[in-house]
Amino acid sequence: MFHRKDAVYLAVAGLLMSSGLVKAGTKLSLDPTVITADDAPADRAPLMAVLDKAGAAKPLDDLKLNIYGWVEAGYTYNHRHHDGNGSTGIAPGPFNHEVGNHFMLNQVDLRFERQVDSSKFDVGGMVEVQYGTDAKLIHSSGLNFGGTDPSTDSNPADGINDKYQANYEFDLTQAYVDVNVPVGNGLKFRVGKFVTLLGYETIDPRGNPLYSHSYVFGALPFTQTGVLGMYQLNDQWAFTAGVTRGWDQTLEDSGPNGGSCAVDGLGQVSWTPNKQLTALLNWSVGPQNFGDTSHYRTVIDPIVMYQVTDAFKIGAEGLYLYDGGLNGDAFAVPAVTHAYGDVWGGDLYLSYTLNDYVTLNSRLEKIHTSATGVGAITTSSGNSLSIYSITLGATITPLPKDPWGKNISVRPEIRYDFSDSSANPPFAVAGGNNQKDQLTFAADVIVKF
Repeated sequence: MFHRKDAVYLAVAGLLMSSGLVKAGTKLSLDPTVITADDAPADRAPLMAVLDKAGAAKPLDDLKLNIYGWVEAGYTYNHRHHDGNGSTGIAPGPFNHEVGNHFMLNQVDLRFERQVDSSKFDVGGMVEVQYGTDAKLIHSSGLNFGGTDPSTDSNPADGINDKYQANYEFDLTQAYVDVNVPVGNGLKFRVGKFVTLLGYETIDPRGNPLYSHSYVFGALPFTQTGVLGMYQLNDQWAFTAGVTRGWDQTLEDSGPNGGSCAVDGLGQVSWTPNKQLTALLNWSVGPQNFGDTSHYRTVIDPIVMYQVTDAFKIGAEGLYLYDGGLNGDAFAVPAVTHAYGDVWGGDLYLSYTLNDYVTLNSRLEKIHTSATGVGAITTSSGNSLSIYSITLGATITPLPKDPWGKNISVRPEIRYDFSDSSANPPFAVAGGNNQKDQLTFAADVIVKF
């Protein structure tokens, strides 16, 4: 059972002493452009190219160690000035948070990665560190590095939720060891802290079609710590299953599990019948609420991506989340020790590549919640809430043919969100009542190195 610092320490130590090469697990997205060791030596990423010039890349290649990363910075403008009280920020928070319509350095991310050789017994892993405003928002319990635990608010009386403040912090995003066992077509075990299997979008911005995130993304965990087994049955079917300490839990259970040391189950079934179609079925089952090991949260998260033509792609994600152990209202008469609720919704992604310079992207979404305090949107006890959202954007690569310039991309977008709730509108504004809709303009720049 992972209730000490062993998992993360094991991951760091295993990566440093292993001799294999591991590729980081990445989730399905419309335009993933992941720099890995496969690019070397013919097409090195900028950092490895600099190390090569300095004569340091060859030893890294011999060890099959790849070092790379990215920087992301952006700006979001709300057509209304919100109150910044943290109840929603620029919804859906916290990842689309914006306090005062200003520039934010979202991520400076650095990865040390080794891939395992699937043809033999081999050991690899990854250590990933991050700095920026996003790092504060993805802290797992016990790994907040002096910052704010994501489940707490240092001063609730001030009306400002800490997690919505644009502070810059560090985070150990991933630290795991991969072990390959040459059984069948490939059996791998992963131990440590890793990005969750759940979700179409991910905290890595390079694989997401848009700067802002979906509500579904906000309703799911960012990272999990535990053990996974991954088996490639054949060219079409792959299976992943394991146990973790819970959503965004690592070295402590001071967050949702409240010292219970509860574990959950996590898994994925992948089906790729041909080069055009990929389908995933992700699931998670386990207790995720404070001090409660008796009531479970169950999530079903199907994802499909279809390559219609060389230029046109379609992606879709569904979500159903049922929570039978939500923290109840202690001030109710009589007091409610636990409650239940559900969150369901879906996203449709469309992507069309005009040329080497511009790819057009869009996202249509609906999400409904009757759960209090689950996900990016919350609703008062006993009420339900639906939100509809449409986002239009583009990924612009100004220098696609330049060996260095191709690593720079700009993603402008316009987004409109609308709620059907008059009694419980979710979009906060300065000096007034919450509103039923919201219009935002945003753009970010990603530089891969």
